[in-house]
Amino acid sequence: MRKPFKLLVTAVLSAVMLSVFALSMAACGSDKDGDACPYNNGVHDWGEWQRSATEHLHTCRDCGKKSSGKHTQGTCAECAYGFKVLAFGFDTGGDTAHSDFAREANVWFPARGEQLGFSYEYVGTDYSHLNDDELSSVDLVIFLNDRPWTESQQDAFTRYMEAGGAWMGFHSAAFSMRELGGYWDWYQDDFLACGDYAKNTWNPTSEPLYVETYDHPATKHLDDEFFISAPCEWYGWEYDLFENEDITVLLTLNPTKENPAGDQPDKNKQHEIWYDGHYPIAWANDNYNMVYMNWGHNLQSYNDGKEGKSSSTFSSDAQNTFMLDAMYGLALRSVKQRLSPCSGAFLTK
Repeated sequence: MRKPFKLLVTAVLSAVMLSVFALSMAACGSDKDGDACPYNNGVHDWGEWQRSATEHLHTCRDCGKKSSGKHTQGTCAECAYGFKVLAFGFDTGGDTAHSDFAREANVWFPARGEQLGFSYEYVGTDYSHLNDDELSSVDLVIFLNDRPWTESQQDAFTRYMEAGGAWMGFHSAAFSMRELGGYWDWYQDDFLACGDYAKNTWNPTSEPLYVETYDHPATKHLDDEFFISAPCEWYGWEYDLFENEDITVLLTLNPTKENPAGDQPDKNKQHEIWYDGHYPIAWANDNYNMVYMNWGHNLQSYNDGKEGKSSSTFSSDAQNTFMLDAMYGLALRSVKQRLSPCSGAFLTK
């Protein structure tokens, strides 16, 4: 008699567990506003959040129903209003085009934060801020032109990303050459997936950047097949990112003989002008909540200095749209992953 009884208990427990699982999944995907959409099998297709200082609103694309609510305390768990950015990089020394970019970014991003409702804290190269306690309250980490170099700081950043944190990086934040030492295997091979720096264009030039997919928060508001970038020096990489099934390439540079990338005047360095190829410029790693962009080198001359230097880092409206949409997309996913019991990530806020 014991064996049938044991089987009965097991069956009952299994049924209960399946019911709990089904309810939890339903809660994760349910229409929180109650009324079902008369189209699309009853599921609302909510549009973009419209945010004010106190509340958010979005509209169903199918039936026109509006849904609004007050922001939750801290970073809003519904729309990510008030998300917190922690930015790293050097704004003096090093390559001056890279430090100039950081100084410009440290003006541009806070100004956008004032308009759009996010906070931006820049801590320079003090990577001691990469620790579990501090990162637990950060929604988005930005590497402007550098990355951590000690094992403990690298490990803390890795844990943050593996627990659902968000990251956005620029240009030389991905620069690495094994021969120089300090190669970070996880960062270059797994996270960025590009390996070493392989080559570059010169001089910095504005180029048409082609949209590879519109099915991503960073690109969904780009209207055309391509847009003209701000001037930049462009990098090529050791690994073929198009061959990596974990990578979603977002933007590409596709130089031709008629429209080459770079305008190097030195006849001995003509390899720094690209006349063909299909180069990833911005991409996401689908295993992490991240976006990398190859721009972040301001327009300036390293020649004899007579030309002086000027900057146009944030001169492309479409490029700026890409960055801001990427930020909100990353932050919103970070908040939902780190707060939702359905996500599997439980980093305490």
